Amino acid sequence: MTASPLPRPCGGRRRVAWRLEAWPEQDRRAWERAITPGGLLDDAGDAAGWRPASRRAALGVYGRFLAFLDARGTLDPTAGPGDRVTPALLNAYVSAVRSSCAPVTAASYVGVLGMTVQAMVPGRDWAWLWQVQARLQHLAVPSRNKRARVVPAAELVALGHDLMAEAGQPAAARQAALAYRDGLMIALLASRPLRQANFLAIEIGRHLLREGDAWLLRFEGRETKTGQPLEFAVPEAMHDALARYLGEVRPRLLQLGLGRFPEGRGRPAGQRLWLTADGTPCSAAALQKLLETRTTARFGRVVNTHLFRDCVATSIAAGDPAHVRIAARVLGHASLLSTERHYVVAETRAALSRHQDLVAAIRTASPGAGTQAGRRRYT
Repeated sequence: MTASPLPRPCGGRRRVAWRLEAWPEQDRRAWERAITPGGLLDDAGDAAGWRPASRRAALGVYGRFLAFLDARGTLDPTAGPGDRVTPALLNAYVSAVRSSCAPVTAASYVGVLGMTVQAMVPGRDWAWLWQVQARLQHLAVPSRNKRARVVPAAELVALGHDLMAEAGQPAAARQAALAYRDGLMIALLASRPLRQANFLAIEIGRHLLREGDAWLLRFEGRETKTGQPLEFAVPEAMHDALARYLGEVRPRLLQLGLGRFPEGRGRPAGQRLWLTADGTPCSAAALQKLLETRTTARFGRVVNTHLFRDCVATSIAAGDPAHVRIAARVLGHASLLSTERHYVVAETRAALSRHQDLVAAIRTASPGAGTQAGRRRYT
């Protein structure tokens, strides 16, 4: 008896990863045990406390491993996960992954596979697997030179302000509204480099809050990658720009969407801050597309969402080496434990203030900060 593969999509292509419902029975049971919460009489599974993102990564990587075994005819449906992850099969899997992925990605896959199988079979000694992962990590060389792609944060802020100025008064036309939106997104990301998921998830009245004369960005711990709450102040220099976006540009994007699709299209906008020209929440793909277009036109290379974080950290290190540790605060890496929350939030605000001062100083001294960005149609 052999395991039945998942139904294949149109065109007959084999799936890259098996979904949980297609896993062999022993593997499914092992995973369910791993994520089972503990009770009064039973201990919790090793993966019971994992965050949703970690579980999704584990399911994807283990599903890829099962698909790999099935493709080469070595998937035994009667075996358990502890018997199928062997040195010989892992060596073959690593060779296959390294032939199609960057070295760092291959090392990451093996790390997640090890984490997953260790949680599914906690009684087994997996030291050999971690030795393999450590060697892969040591040999992994990033396929792209990130340092060469870093742009000073002040230049990113300048690009954002130039795009907003380019939109004109009022930003009624479609391309003008998009230019203004893009400019505000870029300027805010360069000042408050949130992770992509949090940045796109910003909701007015929930994450974006008005407190007196200040605007705050606030996220609960359950909404962040680190599991710790974040609180950032929107730079005062962007208050007018944000007010214009909320009062003029965002409503215009909603209006454009209704004009093109009177019955509505896709997800409703709700209170999402960032919208497309269809009046729908901006997706990760749309964000990456606009960043690719705008940054390539200005700098000749792509500055994606994650690279914004490196740009800010590098700018802080170069412009204020005495306070290089504030980069951790700006990037939201620091823990905000309940016993020290008020202290850390205050330190975060001070770190952001110093970063903003640096950006303003560099922009003032930069002769090329006012050049116009190129245009390209997109949503």
